[in-house]
Amino acid sequence: MLKKVIFILFFGLILSIPVYCQSGCFSDIDCGIGFRCVKAPYNSTGTCMKNVNEFSIQQYEVPRLESLYPKYSGDCSFDTDCPIGFYCHPYYKACIKR
Repeated sequence: MLKKVIFILFFGLILSIPVYCQSGCFSDIDCGIGFRCVKAPYNSTGTCMKNVNEFSIQQYEVPRLESLYPKYSGDCSFDTDCPIGFYCHPYYKACIKR
């Protein structure tokens, strides 16, 4: 009985690992086409977000090579730096659709 419980716990742990690993990204390659890895300044990991243009239309671009490196500056500082319908995220310093 104890072996069965240990096996179930171990199997549950193995199944939960891929979900945990998918929560962050190191580059656009981790996110797939149509998404970008958005990183906060001075961070090498980020979050996958949908890549849209200023009209909120999703863009399907190939992964950027520079997304492999840490980001050293933000894309915006204030909401006025972003197009209408977007805001400057205080942590990521990137324009995010409202």
